[in-house]
Amino acid sequence: MSNSSSEPVLYCIGDSHASFFSGEDRIQPNWPEAAMRHIPLFKVLKVGSSLAYNLSRKGTRSQGRETLFKLLKTSVPAHSHVMLIFGEIDCRAHVIKQARSRDCSVSEVINGLLDGYFSVIKEVAEMGHTLIIYNAIPSRIKVPTKSSADPSFIAIGTCLERNAVTKLFNQGLSTRCQEHEIYFLSIFDALLDRNGLTNTWYYFDTIHLSQRAMPLAWNALRDLIPEWELAKAKVIVPSPWDRVVDRISKRMRRLVKVQPPARRGKHSIA
Repeated sequence: MSNSSSEPVLYCIGDSHASFFSGEDRIQPNWPEAAMRHIPLFKVLKVGSSLAYNLSRKGTRSQGRETLFKLLKTSVPAHSHVMLIFGEIDCRAHVIKQARSRDCSVSEVINGLLDGYFSVIKEVAEMGHTLIIYNAIPSRIKVPTKSSADPSFIAIGTCLERNAVTKLFNQGLSTRCQEHEIYFLSIFDALLDRNGLTNTWYYFDTIHLSQRAMPLAWNALRDLIPEWELAKAKVIVPSPWDRVVDRISKRMRRLVKVQPPARRGKHSIA
């Protein structure tokens, strides 16, 4: 099986954050169920809620490793462009917790995490695919209370602490990608406000990016792979008033339990 189409296709494989590349503000179903494809460049294959740490381990509860390599063998053509999207859950829910429980530094935990994740990245590269590794994005602002906690949205530490962890993770990942001539796609800094907190205007819930952030990712990809000749997308930077209105509307939706609007991306190749 080979990718014979004249237009590039980027297979976006990962946890729930891969849903962003479907082009709509909705969490996509797990593979093998098909995800939406509003942006033709991207084809989303959602593994589930696997940790980056667990991808190097067989027999985990999420079966992340088994699912990843099964879909790579059955649903991704040979010599494709593949983007791996893992790590946000690790940074938000596990790194600080592990550092505290093991009485060690955050850097030590992150290095172990990167060792495992990058061993899998090299395995995928050895299959003949051209790899892009996607950054872990900034973390949710508030720690959920016990009464409202969703196990999928758990957070350990303050937003600033978690964003510092995520930045270290991304820096380590970027360095390893450079050493192995693997693409690294990052929009992390653009998603922070000037105080280092997460700019939630770019999110459709407390965790996942909205299509408002797609121009940031699109333009970063355009710069990363210029031979694809992607059209430049217009980036909208929210005003302070925009952010206030957005926070109020999100709070109201949560109170009445209404889904956010299903914004859809409209980006295409030039």
